[in-house]
Amino acid sequence: MQPMRGERGALGQAERQARLLVVDDDHAIRELIHDVLEGPELEVSVAQDGKQALSFLEWDFYNVVIIDLRLPDTDGLTLLRAIKERSPDTEAVVLSAYADLASAVEALRLGACDYLRKPLEDVSLLSKTVERALERQELRLANRYLLDELRRANNELRRQRRRELRRLEEVGLALAGALQRDDVLEVLQRSVSAALACDVLALYVFSPELGGPYMRVHTQWPLPDHLLTTMRQAAQEVPAPADALERAAANCEVNVLAAQPVAAPAELGTVSASVLATRGTVLGLVIVAAERPDAFAPEELQLLRILCNQAAVALENALLFQQAQFLATRDGLTGLLNHRTFYQRLDEEISRAKRHNTPLSIVILDTDCLKRLNDRYGHLTGDELLRVFARLISSTVRRSDIVARYGGDEFAILLPHTTPEAAQALCERLRRRIETYPFAVGEQAETIGASFGIAGYDPLVDADGAEIVRRADEALYRAKSAGRNCIEVAQPAGLAGEWRPE
Repeated sequence: MQPMRGERGALGQAERQARLLVVDDDHAIRELIHDVLEGPELEVSVAQDGKQALSFLEWDFYNVVIIDLRLPDTDGLTLLRAIKERSPDTEAVVLSAYADLASAVEALRLGACDYLRKPLEDVSLLSKTVERALERQELRLANRYLLDELRRANNELRRQRRRELRRLEEVGLALAGALQRDDVLEVLQRSVSAALACDVLALYVFSPELGGPYMRVHTQWPLPDHLLTTMRQAAQEVPAPADALERAAANCEVNVLAAQPVAAPAELGTVSASVLATRGTVLGLVIVAAERPDAFAPEELQLLRILCNQAAVALENALLFQQAQFLATRDGLTGLLNHRTFYQRLDEEISRAKRHNTPLSIVILDTDCLKRLNDRYGHLTGDELLRVFARLISSTVRRSDIVARYGGDEFAILLPHTTPEAAQALCERLRRRIETYPFAVGEQAETIGASFGIAGYDPLVDADGAEIVRRADEALYRAKSAGRNCIEVAQPAGLAGEWRPE
């Protein structure tokens, strides 16, 4: 059943902005309200009882319903309750000639917004009442819309916050497992690129202990000089050492990420920088840039700062790990590799020699004068002697050779790709440098020297690294027994070939 649009027949009229339903068994009242309120902005429909009104509400939404408290088939309060259950957003105005305070209070409790008494002598009051009802409805719907939008925004914000927290957790775990500088910077570069839609990302590292100063740029397009200058100018706006910035800019490497890069824009619309600092020390900085203006929201820049703070701590940890590694592998007095690290490197070189079938020699050398100098001048002089030996050995061997303090006044040299004969020639050069070195204690010049034992790796004889060391040590013992300051080469067959300086 279609609703009636007034008893004068308004079927076929265009839909209006707001709709009003009048429910009253009095024909004159229905006509009066229709004539007074019907207009361009309000369409008025009428019903003569509760049943007809509810059937209309089945078909359409009405902004306002005017209800007579006394109807032929029901009372107005019951109808009001039914309307509010079906259409909570519909505003209701109660109309009655037999009003009392209890009915008015109950009507308002059930959701009516106003209460009018018959007869309707002041039609302007009727118009104002309906106008207030429409305004109230509009305000309530607007508030509901705003609340829904706020709820959606809050939900999206919570989802975004959860995503950011997950990202920070993932980055934190990745940084916690990154103990090398390059690993930390790779995690930082990936994290910043994922968090901010940047076209260019520049990483500055200032600390010399971390390999700096240098600048690494990751970009979506080849970066012309004027855009690179823009990035460098942004770096000058953060609290970073000016000299480190200049040296880093001079050591710049640009990495184009796109497989098929397009031409760079004429200008960068957004450039922002964040420092990598910990404990008041600036280790570096990160610069992000994009072609479009205002590319980064405030919360994205805040996330960038958080990522930089995490990375700065990770870089500091990497530096501490690097220092700990150095201390764990080095002899504290001479700075050479220590005994444990020497055997690790020996095993590696033996495996390499086996794999590639290349020669490998080992030298064990012993100072011939440490005890004498210790007894005469004290242990500080002996310590200086060991440091002199370390410098002489390191400056004589090749960069690929491995030098260690074996223990006490003994040193070990690993010579990859070197036969015992070539090792013997190197040891002779080193022996001559040592015996001619002007080792002075105060105004007194002391003569120093060394004895050498050489062994070449032989897979048929040397089951492991300890065996080749044992043979080199036996050769050293023979050299010391033969008068010191000489070189002895171990022979696999047990034939010791002694060699002495002429």
